[in-house]
Amino acid sequence: MIDKIGKEKIINKAFEGRNDVIKWDIQKISNGQNIKITFISKNSPKKQGIRLATDNGIEVNGQLYTSIQLWDDTSPKEVICKCYTKDECLSIYNMWDKGNGAQSQSHTSGMIVVENDNILTYNCNDIGFDTNFDKLIFTLEKLD
Repeated sequence: MIDKIGKEKIINKAFEGRNDVIKWDIQKISNGQNIKITFISKNSPKKQGIRLATDNGIEVNGQLYTSIQLWDDTSPKEVICKCYTKDECLSIYNMWDKGNGAQSQSHTSGMIVVENDNILTYNCNDIGFDTNFDKLIFTLEKLD
């Protein structure tokens, strides 16, 4: 797993002929902006999750984190995060755990992001080219 804060979106070039598979997404946000993460569905025997990070931290339930991992099996269905940032960048990528620790950024991992109004829907793949990008589906809504 990578423990950095991104500044630019990274496209997964392993999916030949596609430029819509994002390995690491960056969303522009304001300092102090709230976002809502909603877990929609999971289609995998592996534990699925996401990592969020900013340059000045993310607050959840009054606790400030440098970065945060939200897992489908331990997080509430909806999580409100307050993002602190100077560079206005929110890093987002999907993760999974098949029993031996969190993994991410594999050769075939990635997300297809669909924007509808103020809600971004992330359709995630963990590993493998034979995918419907439905291993984890979650939304990110910018609240204010």
